[in-house]
Amino acid sequence: MKERLSYRGCTARVQFDPHDHILVGHVLHIDEPITFHAESLAEFTAAFHEAIDDYLAATRDGGARPENTSLRRPGY
Repeated sequence: MKERLSYRGCTARVQFDPHDHILVGHVLHIDEPITFHAESLAEFTAAFHEAIDDYLAATRDGGARPENTSLRRPGY
């Protein structure tokens, strides 16, 4: 399993929590903490995509620009 996933210009670190038996993700290179978790890799990938989509929607709707410069495009 890869230790990092990428989606829409963002990268997340994947860790396994042996106590709770879940995968935990942390989005890298963004000051705002974005974390998510899931019990399977498929759920983890979906949770990562949802977290990034929510982050981008929140920055767009709030009039802010995404902190990660690779996410900035016209309209942001």
